[in-house]
Amino acid sequence: MIGFFVLVIIYFAFSWGLPWHLIPSSISFSYVFDFLFALIVSFFFRLPWKFRWALHVQSYKAIFQVIALGVAAVLSIWYLEIEIPFRLVHNLEWHLLVFAPILEELVFRQTFQRVLISSVGGKYVTSMLVASIFAFSHLVGLTVLSPEYVPFIGFQVFYTFVLGVLCGQALLRFHSVLAPIVLHFIFNLIFYIALRVEFI
Repeated sequence: MIGFFVLVIIYFAFSWGLPWHLIPSSISFSYVFDFLFALIVSFFFRLPWKFRWALHVQSYKAIFQVIALGVAAVLSIWYLEIEIPFRLVHNLEWHLLVFAPILEELVFRQTFQRVLISSVGGKYVTSMLVASIFAFSHLVGLTVLSPEYVPFIGFQVFYTFVLGVLCGQALLRFHSVLAPIVLHFIFNLIFYIALRVEFI
């Protein structure tokens, strides 16, 4: 358990502490750090990398839950007229549909949750705790975005916690990191479509 919290502290120290934005690149180098972090920790702790996910009734139930969450989040943003910062992001489709679903799930579910599972077992509390850390990670927006986006960041912390719980439960239920990656992709795809059609 102590090892888990040490890993979390190390991750945020590097992820938030280093000036990634100063490295000239169209894609943030913090994504490279995320990938290397997941690889190194998985090797060190001998974590299984399972990418097979057989679709069945429980799978479709998880997909439906994520779609419902995505639609509810988009409708809430539209109804409350919350200013969103996604239009400020260059190469948005790469960030929302590729890098975020894959790399965030490799860090939070494949790395953090699997390390936690190895110490406390495959319990519901692992997905709740990692979901809390996942939601907390989105507070970094407070340091880089203007005050008009503060309401969105607050709302984002809420919906990313719920998404984190669903993805964490998918890892526990299906024993494959592919499941949370796909669920995260579906959720972000709903946001991407809503942005493209200018619904939000």
